[in-house]
Amino acid sequence: MPFSDTAHLASFMIISAFSLWAAGALAALTFGNDADDKVFSTVFGAGCAVMLLGALVSWGIVSQHNDLLWVATHPIFFGLAPFANRLDPLTALFLALLSIVGLAVSLFSPSYLAGLQARIGNRINKGIFWFCFLIFQLSMAETLLSANAITFIVFMELLSFACMVLISGEPVKQRAQQASLLYLGATRVASAFIIGAFIWLHYETGSWMFHEWNLGSAPVWPLLLAFIGFAINAGAFPFHIWSPNAHEEAPSPVAALMSGVMVNVPIYAMMRLFVLQGSDSVLLGYAALALGIVSALWGVLFALMEHDLKRLLAFSTVENIGLLIAGIGATVLSKATGHQVVALFLLSGTLFHVVNHGLFKSLLFLSAGAVETQTKTRDLGSLGGLARNMPWTTTGFFIGSLAICALPPLNGFASKWLLYQGFFQLSFQADSLPDRAIALAIVGILSAIGALSLATFAKSIGIGFLGRARSEAAYEARECSRGMATGQILLAALCVWFGIWASPMLHQLGAICMQGLNFPLNPEKLFTIPQMALCLIGLTTVGLVHIVVFGSSPRTRESITWDCGYGDLTVRAEETGSSFSQPIARVFSSLLQYRVLTEIKGRDRRHFPEMIRVEVQMMPFLEDFFYKPGMAGFQWLAKLLVKMQTASIHIHLLYVFMTMLILLCVGVSL
Repeated sequence: MPFSDTAHLASFMIISAFSLWAAGALAALTFGNDADDKVFSTVFGAGCAVMLLGALVSWGIVSQHNDLLWVATHPIFFGLAPFANRLDPLTALFLALLSIVGLAVSLFSPSYLAGLQARIGNRINKGIFWFCFLIFQLSMAETLLSANAITFIVFMELLSFACMVLISGEPVKQRAQQASLLYLGATRVASAFIIGAFIWLHYETGSWMFHEWNLGSAPVWPLLLAFIGFAINAGAFPFHIWSPNAHEEAPSPVAALMSGVMVNVPIYAMMRLFVLQGSDSVLLGYAALALGIVSALWGVLFALMEHDLKRLLAFSTVENIGLLIAGIGATVLSKATGHQVVALFLLSGTLFHVVNHGLFKSLLFLSAGAVETQTKTRDLGSLGGLARNMPWTTTGFFIGSLAICALPPLNGFASKWLLYQGFFQLSFQADSLPDRAIALAIVGILSAIGALSLATFAKSIGIGFLGRARSEAAYEARECSRGMATGQILLAALCVWFGIWASPMLHQLGAICMQGLNFPLNPEKLFTIPQMALCLIGLTTVGLVHIVVFGSSPRTRESITWDCGYGDLTVRAEETGSSFSQPIARVFSSLLQYRVLTEIKGRDRRHFPEMIRVEVQMMPFLEDFFYKPGMAGFQWLAKLLVKMQTASIHIHLLYVFMTMLILLCVGVSL
C-alpha cells in the first residue's frame, strides 16, 4: 500500500477509536445509572481494538522515520499552542500496550462490576463510572500522542481528574475518598513541577513543540524539575505515598490500567525528553539512577511485608517503576560518556520491560480482582486453597508471578536480563573506577531485589492459593466467570509469547533505539538465549519424567498414619504471611522499623497460657517524620488564612491598602 494510503488508514483508525470512546462517554452520561455494563464494556473494548490496529498499521511507517504529525489550525488552540499530535515509534509502542491491556480489561469488567454491585449494593453511579473510565482511556492515549507541551499538560490533567473520580468510585469506605484526595494532591504537586519545567524549556528553546527541543544544550535544572514531576506521577520513592492507597481502593479494572499503563505514561515522558531529545546531563543520569535503585529496593521490601493482595501488588509497582527509572538514568549516563553499546542494552531492556511490566502487572491485578470477587476478601490470611477451586485464576496469577520474578522462559526474564547485561557492560567499560564500582554494586542490588521479589510472590502463591482454605469464603469459592477468566488468559498468553519470542520482539524496538541513539539494533547479539528451544526441551523432559515416574505407578492408597496423638492438622497449622516474611523482615528491621509484640496472659502463663497475641508493627517513618509534619504545617497555615477571611469590608480594604504600600516600596527600591 502506498505511504499516503497507509498513513491515512492509521490516522482514520486512531481517530475512530477516539470517536468511539468519546461517544461512549457522552452516552454514559445520558443513560446515567441505567448504563449497561456489557454495552459500555463492548464500546470500550472496540475502541481498544481499533486503536491497536491503528498502532500496528502505523508501525511500518513510523519505524522508517516517517513520523505522522498533525497540528490543528485556528481556533483549535489551547491558549498558547495549537492542539497537536505526533505518532512515532515510541508512541506507537505505548499505544499498543494501552490497547492490549484495555482489551483484557474490557473482557474482565462486566462480571467484576456485577459482583461489585452485588457486594456493596447499588452505590456506584454507572453513568459516572463509565464516563470517567472512557475519558481515562482517551486521555491516556492523547497524552501519549501529544506533540507539544501544552497539549500534554491539558490531557495529563484530564487523566488525573478522571483517575481521581474512579479511585473514589467505591463509596463504601471513607478510605476510598481519602485515597483519591491523596492522589489528587500528589498530582497537583507533580503538575506544578512539570509546568514550571515546560515553561523554562520554552524560554530556552522558543517553542512548545517537543521535536524542536534540543535538550543537549539546555540547562539541567528544568530537566530536574520535570524529572521530579514525572517521578511523583509514576509513584517512585519517596513520592510513592499515594500509590498503595490508590491501587488498593480503586476497582480492579481501574487498578490494572493504572499500574499497567498509567504509571508508564511518566516513563514515556522521561524517555521522550531525556533520551530521544538528546539530553546528555550526567547529573540527571546519576539522580535517576540513585532514585530508581532506592525506589526498587524500598518497594520490594514493603511488598514482602504486605498481606493485602492489592497493596502488595502496588508496592511491587513501586519496585518496577524504580527499575525503569534506573534504566533511563543509566542510559543517559552511557550516552553522555559515549558508550553507545551499553546504552543500547539499557534502552532496549528498559523499553521491553515497560511492555512486560504492563502485561504481567495488569494480569496480576485482574487475578486479584477475581479473587476478591469470589471470596469477598484480599487478605492473604483469609485465603488459601484457591488452586483447587479457582484453577484458571490460579494459573493466571502463577504465570504473572513467574514473569514478574524474571523466571525463564517468560517475558520478565528477557527484559531484566538485558538490564543486567547493560549494567555488567557498564561495570567493564565505564571510564572511571567509581563508575565501574557503582555499576557492579547495582548488579548486586538488582540480584537482591530479584530474590526479594521471588520471596514476595512465593508468599502470595503459597499463602493465598495453596494449602488449605483459611476461611469459609475461601473454602466455598468457585471459579470466576468466562469473561474474567478470558481477560486473564489473554494477558498470560502474551507473557509467555513475549518471553519465548523475545528476539523478534526486540527487533521491533530497533526503530526506537535508532531514534534515541543513532545506533543499529542487532537482536541476535542482544538476546542470545534460545528460549523457544529450551522451552521445548524442558517440556519434553518433564513429560518423559512424568510418564516414567507416574505412568506405571499403582493407584494411590489412602490410610491413616501415626499422628502422635494430635489428629488431623487444622488450618491453624498452616503457615501465615507474617511467619513467611519474618526472617527477611528481621534482616532489614532497622530499615523497616520492624517490631514483633507478644502478649501472653493466664495464671500460669509460662506453662498453661490462656491467651497469646502476637502483633507485628512497622513504623512508616516517611509518613511519620516527613509527610505528617508537612501536612500539619499546611493545616496550621490554612487555619491562619481562614482567620484573615472576615466579613468586614474595612478589613479587606486595609489588606488592599497594605498591599499597595508594599508594592510601592518594592517599586521605589528597584
